Amino acid sequence: MAHAEERPSHPTEYTSRVSIPLPSEDEVRKVMGDAYDPAKTLNVIKMFAGTDDMYAATVGLVNAMFATKGIDPKKREMIILRTAKVLDCPYEWQANARFASNAGLSDDEIEAATTDGPVRGVDPEYVLLCRATDEMCTTGTLTDQTVTDMLGRYEATICRKYALMIAWFNLLSRFLNACRVPLETTDKVGKKTSPL
Repeated sequence: MAHAEERPSHPTEYTSRVSIPLPSEDEVRKVMGDAYDPAKTLNVIKMFAGTDDMYAATVGLVNAMFATKGIDPKKREMIILRTAKVLDCPYEWQANARFASNAGLSDDEIEAATTDGPVRGVDPEYVLLCRATDEMCTTGTLTDQTVTDMLGRYEATICRKYALMIAWFNLLSRFLNACRVPLETTDKVGKKTSPL
């Protein structure tokens, strides 16, 4: 739980007025082919389709983030939620609060990611990964202490995966914010734990 002196809040809407539009249905269908379902495809995936020849590589990385071996989906979701909070990314928060719940995070754990100060009061691994996320979001790197703490808890391959994962969700949140990807107007997430 967040402490009384902190005011937990999560991103709720964009404050900007101008956005890069989602590609047209025809453009999305041209890139995604039969995989495109207008009723279920999330806006983030549509915006990726709008990058044309970059779509396949981008979606490949998304698949890797959500299917990699050795990473607990709940830990991944804490990274995503914390990135959305620190970088003030409404779209990423909206979609992933649901994914996080579907992956098994409790309401208290999800709320912990909204704290304005360091994350506390949850599993120590969540605290460590949120600290690493805070550092990468705000400084672009990890402190020696955080790297030491991660290496003390995880093998080097898992540390590399977490570093790449935090960096990817930084990039993703910045892309979502730069384009102002529209929030979902219908429940397309359902019981899913990933955008694909």
